[in-house]
Amino acid sequence: MGWGDEILAAGQAQKIHDDTGLRVGIYDNHRRLRKHPIWDGNPVIVQADHVTSAHHILVSAPNARPYIIYPFTAESGWTFNKDFQASMHVARIYLTDAEKELGIVMRRDGPFVLIEPWSKHANLRWPREHWQKLVCCLVDQGYRVVQHTHSATDYVPDGVHQMHTANFREACGVLNSASLYIRGESGMCHAAAALGIPQVTIWGACMDWTVLGGYARQYLVGTQLPICGRYLPCDHCALVMAGISPAQVLVAAQWQIDLYGLR
Repeated sequence: MGWGDEILAAGQAQKIHDDTGLRVGIYDNHRRLRKHPIWDGNPVIVQADHVTSAHHILVSAPNARPYIIYPFTAESGWTFNKDFQASMHVARIYLTDAEKELGIVMRRDGPFVLIEPWSKHANLRWPREHWQKLVCCLVDQGYRVVQHTHSATDYVPDGVHQMHTANFREACGVLNSASLYIRGESGMCHAAAALGIPQVTIWGACMDWTVLGGYARQYLVGTQLPICGRYLPCDHCALVMAGISPAQVLVAAQWQIDLYGLR
């Protein structure tokens, strides 16, 4: 489970707070109060050293995620809970000034489109040749393309500007200044929603877009039914992702830029 799960938990906490006015403690299955760096600075979420009696208890932890019907194993893959919609539980991320500065520095040379070709899940990867074609088209149309790179980065298309980030929160700092974000489904897509950044999400057929997609300012490209839900590498998912053309993503990117502008 990754940072995206914890952003979803923060989204649940935000909705509870909006509905009840209470702060929220996020607990594991053993009723232990949890902490996570993506919640730092969030006034809605109760921190371990500021526990009060007047707070709502939310259970969200490994083996207790709202979008999954358990049991879950790598072999079984995901069974998605249709009763949960991420778009109805939008988190907020509170960045430090130092984290925001990473994006501000990158924007000094002008507005930029941020991309991220990497994914830890094989079934969510868009082919490298598609990324290269998309970057070439964006650059040809006069857009400045930036990639936030990190220790796991294994591919950088020609023509992009790089901003190295040491962790997820620093990546959010760069994202916070982007005009548009383009990538496959991931925790950073939930971060874009939390920060209000327009995005194009290259989706495919692995994850359930009715459960995990549909945010405001999110344009989903290549959604397909039925949903595969495979966790392990899947030929079907690879075929679907390869079938999403750079032209489709470019049209979506142009639509988002026309709608929300270059800031």
